[in-house]
Amino acid sequence: MKKIFAYLKPYRGGLILGMLLMAISTVCELLLPDIMSDILNTGVYNADLSYIFRCCAKMLVVALVSLGSVLGGWYISSRVVAGFCADLRQGVFRKVNTMRFEDISRMGSSALLTRSTHDVGTLSWVASILSGSIITIPVLFIGGVVLALGKDAVLSLVLLLFIPLVFAAVVKIGKKIEPLWETSDKYMDKQNDIVRERLHGIRVIRAFNSEPREHKRIEDATQVMAENIIRANVSMGVISPLSIALMNMAVVLIVYLGGFRMERGISSASGGDIFAVIQYITLIMNGVVMAAFSIVMYPHAKVAAKRIGEVLDVESPAEPEEEALHFSGDIRLESLSFGYEGAAENAVSEISLHIRPGQQVAVIGGTGSGKSTLVQLLMGFRRPSAGQIYFDGRDSVSISPKTIRENISCVLQKAAIYSGSIRKNIAMGRPGATDEELLAAAEIAQMGDYLASLPEGLDHELTQSGKNLSGGQKQRICIARAVLKNAPIYIFDDSFSALDFLTEARLRKALSERTAGKTRIVITQRVSSAMSCDCIFVMDKGRLVDAGSHQELLERCKIYQEIYVSQTGGERR
Repeated sequence: MKKIFAYLKPYRGGLILGMLLMAISTVCELLLPDIMSDILNTGVYNADLSYIFRCCAKMLVVALVSLGSVLGGWYISSRVVAGFCADLRQGVFRKVNTMRFEDISRMGSSALLTRSTHDVGTLSWVASILSGSIITIPVLFIGGVVLALGKDAVLSLVLLLFIPLVFAAVVKIGKKIEPLWETSDKYMDKQNDIVRERLHGIRVIRAFNSEPREHKRIEDATQVMAENIIRANVSMGVISPLSIALMNMAVVLIVYLGGFRMERGISSASGGDIFAVIQYITLIMNGVVMAAFSIVMYPHAKVAAKRIGEVLDVESPAEPEEEALHFSGDIRLESLSFGYEGAAENAVSEISLHIRPGQQVAVIGGTGSGKSTLVQLLMGFRRPSAGQIYFDGRDSVSISPKTIRENISCVLQKAAIYSGSIRKNIAMGRPGATDEELLAAAEIAQMGDYLASLPEGLDHELTQSGKNLSGGQKQRICIARAVLKNAPIYIFDDSFSALDFLTEARLRKALSERTAGKTRIVITQRVSSAMSCDCIFVMDKGRLVDAGSHQELLERCKIYQEIYVSQTGGERR
């Protein structure tokens, strides 16, 4: 909670001003019954029309002041709430960007999305309460009680019979709904996770006719979530009718006691005083209802704050200070091992290899051999469980991840395309690049003919995730982005898999010319992508089983021989 409230500090001035305006509006509301009482006791009783007009003018002025104050208060409150929510969402987003992959996997992408949207929205209610209702409730309650006691102490004591009943019911309901909100939020995460899986794997689901199974999964999650939300809202819904019923009972009792005492001369209170007391009780009960809803909503806000706090409290690993380093391209791995959390075996084990500056190497192996894990380790996305990675003889642990990534231009296995123009997607490699540089990078990535066929050229708009592109076009945009960066080290993680062999051959030739003298690492399953490299590292089941040139591996490495024969269908040569 403390970390979350820290996001309200910049808005302290707005909070105080909003509270002050709401307090003025509430005081004006409390003055109206007293003026109305004077109208009845003096104006109506003495048939003094001019006095009635003067009192009505007072009421109009007070009402206008109240209206102006409440409008100003809600305007300021809205700005405070909007700013608080924007800052909190930004804080969560920044925190997620510094989290380790293990923490993101543990919480889940869907849960992180829900916490930055739904849970932040829930906490916006807290900011709204702090900037408005938190001052209105005590002013209504204390001011109403004091003014009511001033009119008739005995009648005012009727409140003591009803207010405790309301608060007792509210506390009981609050304890009941907290676990309901917690369960509903947990299943909301699960529902989002299932929907996200469905959107990503919709082709597979349809191909295997698994729609009924997926419908059942989402239906079960939605059912549990809906049942808990409905039960929580029904419990909250009891407060309003219960409070109104108790308030009406109090009014009836006050009218009866007031009339009874006036009839027998026990009280000096007039009809106007009784009317005022009824109005004050109505205002007090409104304050009680507001307080009741605040108490009942507190468990929901508490759950949301706890969930957001789990994100903000994640300890980011201490990183070395950023340095202006320029790698030569020398990479050395010594006894490198890494295992994913909860996995039975390491993804990579005891990897030792040396890549010299300017060398072009390939890492080849079947699915699950640990090739992509190796890329994540080289990029600093994950820390090794054992062993070291050296860049230019320096341990990667002593270099900030940002510095490492500034020296490596990488095309990841999954093509990342964003909504916007082709120009914006390629320019992410080096913001500020000229059109000539963008077109040159696109030409190397074999996109020249495609761009020439588009009327808009580089300004052609792409949909989210590049849905209006083929798999090969997506890969070539990512390759153009990497080429534009002009780094000393290039990594291509299975980046040619969607390209036909002719396009791949042209692309590899253009890349060799562009990246001459720079270190290039090709992660692949294709022999055709690896055979022209200076050195080929063969991986199997997370281990490095052999290394050498294409001809050397054909002579001695059984795994490489099997890959070659399965892809070429011919004899070893």
